[in-house]
Amino acid sequence: MDKLGVGIIGAGWVAGEHIRAFQRNPDTEVLAICSRNEANAKLKARECYLDCSTYAEYKEILARDDIHIVSIATPPNLHEEQSIAAAQAGKHILLEKPMATSIEGARLVRNAIAKADVKSLMGFVLRWNPLFDIITALIEDNAIGNIFFAEVDYFNGFGPWYKQFEWNVKKDVGVSSLLSAGCHAIDALRYFMGGDIVEVCQYSTSGNGPDFADYQYDPTSVTILKFSDGRIAKVASCIECVQPYIFNINLIGSHGSIRNNRIYSNKKFPGQNDWIEIPTVLPDTPDPSHDPFRLEVDHLVKCIKTNKESPTNATDAFKTHEIVFAADKSAKEGQPVRLPLK
Repeated sequence: MDKLGVGIIGAGWVAGEHIRAFQRNPDTEVLAICSRNEANAKLKARECYLDCSTYAEYKEILARDDIHIVSIATPPNLHEEQSIAAAQAGKHILLEKPMATSIEGARLVRNAIAKADVKSLMGFVLRWNPLFDIITALIEDNAIGNIFFAEVDYFNGFGPWYKQFEWNVKKDVGVSSLLSAGCHAIDALRYFMGGDIVEVCQYSTSGNGPDFADYQYDPTSVTILKFSDGRIAKVASCIECVQPYIFNINLIGSHGSIRNNRIYSNKKFPGQNDWIEIPTVLPDTPDPSHDPFRLEVDHLVKCIKTNKESPTNATDAFKTHEIVFAADKSAKEGQPVRLPLK
């Protein structure tokens, strides 16, 4: 099979991570970069040592027959239009989260990709963190039994020092704490617990810190989630905290618990009287030896070559987004919201 041509839509930090990941894959070649300011696309090409085409209009990329995959790494309010157009052009899609800024938009993206029968991958990059592999292996081994309660929390302050702060604070772009960042926690919760979430209830607030005063929405929220089988969970999302980044995972099972990289399970480890800690790369630990974007890209390419759907495709990602939009609706209306949303 010839190399798959890749077009990058966007020229920010995450676009650079996508480019480097595609450069490492032997079956792909980055042929073009697009940015609304073409000078930024040229700068990104030089930064990544690429001799490729640059454009100011993303439809120029979609018009090329030699481009088979598009990476969409633009601000969230552009994702709906760009991903639908990419699907209609027959391109496979790597789409950064969120897939859209409204439930209606997310449905349109999901349906367009399904109708076009192209492969898609949502940018929930934490699924390729080693800790996630360890936790899923322990769950599959029944190490902690049935998980009846879980907490997955996202804490990371996005202030003026954050490159995307300027647009992330806007209600029509960032939308909410949960959609902007905490969706990673919702996705992880679904990934570990399985099953269907049928009701959510959210409270949100603002700490009114001086570095976060520009937010047009509450940067902190807590969401309670109920599953169809009666299990419950909690997700906190705070993007105005003054602390290092923390992604907290706490899974409580019928005969054991997992807390981040620690496990307590008398069933698996008879006589255990304290937590066992597993040395590994955590979701909140930068490590140059671990390259999740490369693993993410390799996964998408394998799905394309083998004609198989990714478990993290647009259809699955819609379920995470629907929970997010339902939770934000709950905070706005001051009452629990049932799923699925009508």
